[in-house]
Amino acid sequence: MTDYLTYCDLARIADRIECLATMTEPERPYSRLVFSPEFDTARAWLEQQFLAAGLVCHIDDGGNLVGVRRGKASDKKVIIGSHIDTVPAGGRFDGIAGIVAALEVVHHLNDAKIDLPFDLEIVDYLGEELNVWGTSCLGSRHMAGLVTAEILDRVDAAGRRLGDEIARLGGSGRPPGDRRADADTIIACLELHIEQATSLEFRGCDIGVVTGIPGIYRYAIDVTGQAGHSGTTQMAGRRDALVAAADIIAATSALATAIASDDNQHFVATIGKIDVFPNGAAIVPGAAQMTLDLRAASEQGRLRFLDQFETHLASVRATRHCAIEVRPLAAAPPAPMDPGLQQLLAERATALGLKSMPISSGAGHDTAHLSRIAPAAMIFIPCRDGLSHCPEEFATTDAIAKGAAVLALAVLELAVD
Repeated sequence: MTDYLTYCDLARIADRIECLATMTEPERPYSRLVFSPEFDTARAWLEQQFLAAGLVCHIDDGGNLVGVRRGKASDKKVIIGSHIDTVPAGGRFDGIAGIVAALEVVHHLNDAKIDLPFDLEIVDYLGEELNVWGTSCLGSRHMAGLVTAEILDRVDAAGRRLGDEIARLGGSGRPPGDRRADADTIIACLELHIEQATSLEFRGCDIGVVTGIPGIYRYAIDVTGQAGHSGTTQMAGRRDALVAAADIIAATSALATAIASDDNQHFVATIGKIDVFPNGAAIVPGAAQMTLDLRAASEQGRLRFLDQFETHLASVRATRHCAIEVRPLAAAPPAPMDPGLQQLLAERATALGLKSMPISSGAGHDTAHLSRIAPAAMIFIPCRDGLSHCPEEFATTDAIAKGAAVLALAVLELAVD
């Protein structure tokens, strides 16, 4: 049995986590939004870390930072990636742990003077977190050929066009047209991530081998009523857009709860973003704009929800006298992980004396999009109390090291195969 500490340096892992934690909006830790000054600083720092590890760096057309360790033959590739952008007031480990672990794999290979029979790519995928343009996983979607001209033409409230922002970082800013040209040469796409739930911690497991990633769908919901004076507009005649929005929010929770219970599988629906207009204390709201986030392990569950949701919207239109429009923003179907790679990761964990378990993901990840063009798999490591997307998010350095060791052994096993 091999000690996992053979494959990584605890002090180096901790130092890199802390360095990235300083690259945040000072008044809102930990905030490193994609395309922000903090993100630009972190990208420049990470490129230097890649270069210091001997990687050959470039920005691909999707704006991903790619560091390549050349192998003895370049007709095959293995990718290990994650992301360094965060949600507003997020955590220090979501995505970051995966990048730091990937670099530990490179350091081990360098220290042991191991030449691989394939190129190893370490990738910081651009914009994994949901952004103001309404689409997450920008870089991995681009690799998979899934970024459209419509997505790139979206403009945020500050007038920034998404395609222009990607081009500013060194990407093309144009739709890919198709998947990566070398997709057929990729033999594995791997990612380490914190679990963002409590299954591993509760069961005392070191490693979760991910079986699948749910489908993620986002919709814009526009509610249009009529603004009016809050003191003179009679209750019976109001077309209050916010009241209509409240009805929709309540129905979203109720419908999703029923479907999750009946289907006995992962299904969640959330309206976590809402803008109200004119947003004045003495004004009846005339309009509301919301974003619906829908995550389903099966297409059947999603379609059942949408059918019942539309029935409810018809009722709200009639009772609240408001217009309601629903527009799709982004879609990613469920993504099962490669069975062979799942087995490989579980076996490598066992070889290290680590306890592992199969686990499904409730969150979306870049690996979901990579799985559409190449064999892909993920491992989860425990995070304290399952807290994520908040400053309290925490994973131990030891947990990251264990995951990094599993990745290193998996890469070495792929080299033998």
